[in-house]
Formats: sequence, structure tokens, C-alpha cells
Amino acid sequence: MATPESENFIRSLARGLAVIEAMGQPDETHSVSTISTSTGLPRTVVRRVLLTLDELGYVTNDDREFRLTPKVLNLGMTYLTSLPFWSHAQRVLEDLCAKVRESCAMTVFDGRSVTYVLRIPSRKVLSINLGIGSHISAYATAPGRVALAYLPEIHLDMYLKDKHYKKYTPFTVENTKKLRKLLAEVRHDGYAWVDGEFDIAVCGLAVPVFDNNNNVVATLCVNMQSKQTNRTDAIALILDHLIAAANNLHGIAPKFLAPDLT
Repeated sequence: MATPESENFIRSLARGLAVIEAMGQPDETHSVSTISTSTGLPRTVVRRVLLTLDELGYVTNDDREFRLTPKVLNLGMTYLTSLPFWSHAQRVLEDLCAKVRESCAMTVFDGRSVTYVLRIPSRKVLSINLGIGSHISAYATAPGRVALAYLPEIHLDMYLKDKHYKKYTPFTVENTKKLRKLLAEVRHDGYAWVDGEFDIAVCGLAVPVFDNNNNVVATLCVNMQSKQTNRTDAIALILDHLIAAANNLHGIAPKFLAPDLT
């Protein structure tokens, strides 16, 4: 693996990707100054990167404000369309959503957070607006708890080392001892239930998706409004459908490399 100190590491590419990621933050005005602050890169470097991205069509600018163009979507869709199980998983989620009538999603764990790679929304409005590519907390959400619970112990230890717990709501887990206990329960039960820890008004039920070697490669989850359901009802009405959907993907999802937790 190439590191920043390696001769195989392309620093200019890394800087370009850092600028694109910084510009993906919502509700912010993106200028050379603000991007420099968020990335830690010198302004001269940020300016050269932006001008290059502008020339390639990934960025446009109006006076001193820069914005990403729709061409950036090509980068994300390249990942999604490269997954051999993409179309099948889409159909599985659509069927699941029709049965449970709640928002359904597939996520993957990148070593730090959980990323949505598929999502089928229901007609019920949730307080959080999530879509493909959205990142959410691993320790405070159902799909994240599943991903963490099935990590090899050495990788879980690396994730938890000097972990800072952000209090998203009054109910968010606060320490490693409590989280480890919750993760042990997830592993024992085979599913995760989280209510109001990431968003006070949203609860979630999630199960793992395995490859042929019984490695957890993704997570299927159903998100609901906290006021309209509880753990007992969700397990009775949704869990079997969720497990069946995950079993439908068993062995089809590719084996991802272990997440980079360094």
C-alpha cells in the first residue's frame, strides 16, 4: 500500500481528491480560502487544483466562489456500476421496501463511517435526508453497529483506539465499554436495533450481508420514524423480511478488502 512517504504516492492526485471531498460539504460557500482551511492545503495549491478541475469540467466558478459540476457524479457512479451485484441488489431493496413500506438501504463500512451505496426511500418523511454516497456514524447507527460487530478483533481495536464519541442526541452511546457490550449483543442476535442515537426521530434495524467466505461485506437496513414503531414491533414485522433480503444477496456481494483503520 502506498503511503504519503512512498515514491508510489501521487501527492497531486491526493490533493485533488481532498479538494473535491471538501467541496462536497453542504451549505457552505467554497472559495480558495475556505477550501484551504478545510483541507489544510496551501492556498496556492488549492488554486491550482481548482483551476485544473475547472479545465476538466469538474468545477465551475462565479467570481471567487467555486462549485462542483454534475460531471463529478461520474466518479461515484463508476464505483457503483463496477459492482457486479448492483442491479440485483437494487431489485432486492425495491422488493424489501414494498413489503415493509419503510426506507431501505445498503451500506458499506470504510473504516471510519458508513456509506450508503443503495437506498430506496418510502413515502414516509424522515428527519434526515440521506442518499447514495451519504456518510453516517458507525457507532451510533444500526448499519454501523452491524459492521463494527463483525469486524475482526484487531480491526475493531484499531477503530476504538482513542475513540471520541460525539453526542448526536442525548441517547448516543458515550464510551467504549458500553459500545463493546452493544456490539457483543449484535453479534449474538445477528441484527442491530438503534433508536434515536444519531437522529432523535429515527430508529433503524440492520442485518449483515455475507460473502461466500462468511465475511460481512455490506449491511442492509430499514429506517423508521421513532414515534411510529418500537423494537418489539420492528422485530416482529420487519426482521424476517430483512434477513430474507440479506440471504438473497449472500455470496453475490464481492469480498471487500479489510477497511483501512490506520
